[in-house]
Amino acid sequence: MDDIIYFSASDAVERKFEEHLSEIGTVDFMGQVFFFLGIEFQWTHHEDGHLTVHLMQQSFAENLIESLGFDDLSTSMFITPYRSGLSIDSVIHESMPTTERDALCLAYQSIVGRLNWLVHTTRPDLATVVSLLAQHQSNPSMGHMEAARYATKLAHTKTLDIYFTSMKRAKLESFLHFPLPSNKLLPMSDADWDPQDAS
Repeated sequence: MDDIIYFSASDAVERKFEEHLSEIGTVDFMGQVFFFLGIEFQWTHHEDGHLTVHLMQQSFAENLIESLGFDDLSTSMFITPYRSGLSIDSVIHESMPTTERDALCLAYQSIVGRLNWLVHTTRPDLATVVSLLAQHQSNPSMGHMEAARYATKLAHTKTLDIYFTSMKRAKLESFLHFPLPSNKLLPMSDADWDPQDAS
């Protein structure tokens, strides 16, 4: 038994897919997805025929925060999952007994693994710090664990989501911190933005 979700812009294609899938074995089709592997889907059908879907993992994030004892932090002062001044790549690897190292590895890998699930589904904003943390899973030190725990303290961002829409967006958006450094301007764009979209 397994669960899958599938999408198509064509209802006919979906029906054909269901037809062929039913020929392989017994399948229960449960309609439009609202929850899947801890991900909540919020669909909006617009009057002009367009469709928007928000994907969020608030419950998963809350469980992670609670499991580490951070659920009492109703307000977090952290604005980034990567602490300024803590360079994960330069954390000193401490020597410790094998039993302590094994216990630290297990706890560390558990946190990084759960953060990684968030990154790959609804929280790409955590990708950089999780990528850095993941490089030390086989031999972490307490400094790495401190950084991993820090990345989970963003309780005020647990409601962040990612969304997809069928609406065309010709407008290019960017975010900058002010004041800008003198004579320096860093341009940014959506990863999938095509200049032709603006024409």
